[in-house]
Amino acid sequence: MPRQSKTYIKILEAALPLFAAYGYKGVAMRDIASAVGITAAALYNHFPNKEQLHLKALEYAFAQKVENLSTSLAETGSAKERLSRFILFWIESFGDNVILRSLLQREMADADPIRMKLLVEHVFQPMFNDVEVFIRQSANGLNPHLLFVSIIGLVMYHFEMSPLRKLIKGYSPEQDEPEQVAKHITELIQHGIALQPENDG
Repeated sequence: MPRQSKTYIKILEAALPLFAAYGYKGVAMRDIASAVGITAAALYNHFPNKEQLHLKALEYAFAQKVENLSTSLAETGSAKERLSRFILFWIESFGDNVILRSLLQREMADADPIRMKLLVEHVFQPMFNDVEVFIRQSANGLNPHLLFVSIIGLVMYHFEMSPLRKLIKGYSPEQDEPEQVAKHITELIQHGIALQPENDG
């Protein structure tokens, strides 16, 4: 994202928690202007409409994450180490970030085709492009699309289920530590679940 004025950035940072809490339809431009402490007219000087503001806010929220993923996957290491870094990236970027996770949940719940298309083009497709080559090289013929989505699901649901799973027998606080979650998911993907053979008789 090109260098922008302090007010422009303040608008984006004020808009993100509002969109996360109330969704695209639940937030008015005047709400964002009020949160920033400027007039609605001043807000429209920076963004011509809510659609543009929403897109730029999402780009702002995810741009650094996409760049960090590219850097992480470019580093050397074994296939397992690179897979673990990718999983840890998701955990640290999204799993434990309530605002980003809420933004994604809101967008998926609304399923607005135009906004979903923009979100894919500006956020998820660049991420997938970075990881696709790595998956094809390292994942023994697994479908890159399915594996990408499965990893995201494993990470995101681990945190979405947090209030419930903490009440299930066997929970320990270490299971919330990013490194422990990354290790578990990495080993699950690498080795699968070694089911015991059925007893025929």
